[in-house]
Amino acid sequence: MAAIGCPATHGERAMRTGLALLLLAAFPAVGAEAQRPHRAGLWIETGGGVGYVRIASSGSTNVTSAPGSTSYLTVGVLLSDNVLLGIENAGFVDEMLGFFRGDTSSLAQTWNLGVVVLWYPWRSGLFAKGGVGVAQGSFTFTPPGGGAPVTVRGTGVGLNFGAGYDLKVSRKIALTACVCADIAGIGDVVLPSTRIDDMIASVYHVTIGLTIR
Repeated sequence: MAAIGCPATHGERAMRTGLALLLLAAFPAVGAEAQRPHRAGLWIETGGGVGYVRIASSGSTNVTSAPGSTSYLTVGVLLSDNVLLGIENAGFVDEMLGFFRGDTSSLAQTWNLGVVVLWYPWRSGLFAKGGVGVAQGSFTFTPPGGGAPVTVRGTGVGLNFGAGYDLKVSRKIALTACVCADIAGIGDVVLPSTRIDDMIASVYHVTIGLTIR
């Protein structure tokens, strides 16, 4: 048996050096894997929250605003460790927007269907979001004289952007919080009694969703 304090042989030193190099190589790999975004392969995110809409037009200085509810569904894929691509359908609903004075039965809805890109700059759950697609506004109300409800619609371009965070719950599930904005350029909306030129609906919302991969 070798005496305590005897110098290590060349083979022992080589073995220790190789083990140290192996550990140094293994730890960064484990850390990088732990820092990868939760979403991988095909992923689905759905959720909802509270929102606030501002309606403006090019032909008027008046701005109408009101709170409401939002919901969304996104399906996407992983392009790289930092970039994800998805298709998103998001909507906003408010039943008392107040477009029509004295009418409490009005219903206003906007929705966006488009492509979104999620960017994870620091290999964590934090991400930035942006996208473009088709937007539509739908407005239903009862005419002042009574009768059947009237629905008018306008279609245009939708933009969305914001920031969010994935909080991993399990290997397949994460809770996702997002502070975002949807800009819907709806275009001209013609009502029975008036016309709104170049309507723009800006929806600001905070949502909580469930992400499954």
